[in-house]
Amino acid sequence: MLETSQFQDADTYSAYLRTFSGRLRSDLAWENLQGFLPAPARHPLVLDLGGGTGVMSVRLATMEFQVVLLDSSEEMLAIAQKEAAASEVAHRISLHKSDADQLQKLFEPESFDVVVCHNMLEYVADPGVIVRSISRLLRKDGLVSLLLRNRDGEVLKTAIKSSDLELAKNSLSAETVVDSLYGKPLRVFDLADVRHMLTQANLDIIEEFGVRVFSDYMDSTNVNGESYRKVLESELVLGSRPQFAAIARYLQVIARPSSTSHVSEKRN
Repeated sequence: MLETSQFQDADTYSAYLRTFSGRLRSDLAWENLQGFLPAPARHPLVLDLGGGTGVMSVRLATMEFQVVLLDSSEEMLAIAQKEAAASEVAHRISLHKSDADQLQKLFEPESFDVVVCHNMLEYVADPGVIVRSISRLLRKDGLVSLLLRNRDGEVLKTAIKSSDLELAKNSLSAETVVDSLYGKPLRVFDLADVRHMLTQANLDIIEEFGVRVFSDYMDSTNVNGESYRKVLESELVLGSRPQFAAIARYLQVIARPSSTSHVSEKRN
C-alpha cells in the first residue's frame, strides 16, 4: 500500500534536495514551469500541493506570488517555515497540514490560478482522484504542473546501474518501484497513462517535458558552478524533445482546464 508516512524523515528529504540530483530535479522543474506562470501583477494564488520543505513555494513567493503550501507532514512544514523566513517571504506563504484527499473539503471550486503538484502523486492511493480535485480547484484560465516518476526512466536506470536485465524487463510493466531514498514502494507512471488521467479530469496538456534525461548516469562529483549550469542547460534542451523525454527519470506535464468543460458547466 502506498502512503506518505515515509516522508516523516523530513531531514533526509531536505538533505537529498541539496544533492546534485535533488537540486537538478528542482531546478529543471522550475525552469520548465516559469514560462507558463501568470504575471505576478495579477496577484495569482498558487497551491503547492505536497510541497514538502517549500522549495517551490519559496521560489514562487520570491516572485511575489501568494502561495498556499499543503503537506501532510508537520516536519516538512516546519522546514518550509524556516526556509520561507530565511528568504524573507514567509508573509506570502500560508502553511496547511492536510492529506491531499481532503482538497474538496478544504477549498472552494476555482480557488487557484496555479496548482503545483510535484513528486506527490507517486504516494497516493488513487492519483486520478487527486488530479480531478486539482481540476476542480483551478480557475478557468488556471494552470497545473505535475511532476511524476517515469516508468521507462526506471527501466533504463535499472538496466544501466544494476545490470539486472531481468529486473529491468519486469520493470516495463511494474506499477511501483522501490524508492532508493527511503527503501519503500512508490508509484511509477508512463506518459500515456498520465495523458488519460488528465483527459478524465477535463485538463488539456499544453506542454510535456522530461526531467533528468542523462545526468543520473554521469559522474557528478565535481559538477558545480559553471559545469552545473552546462548540465542544466543540456538537460533542458534534451528534456524538451519527446525522444529523450521518454527515457527521463521524471515526466513533467503542464496543463490547463479544458475550455469545453467550462462551456458544459455553464450550460448545466
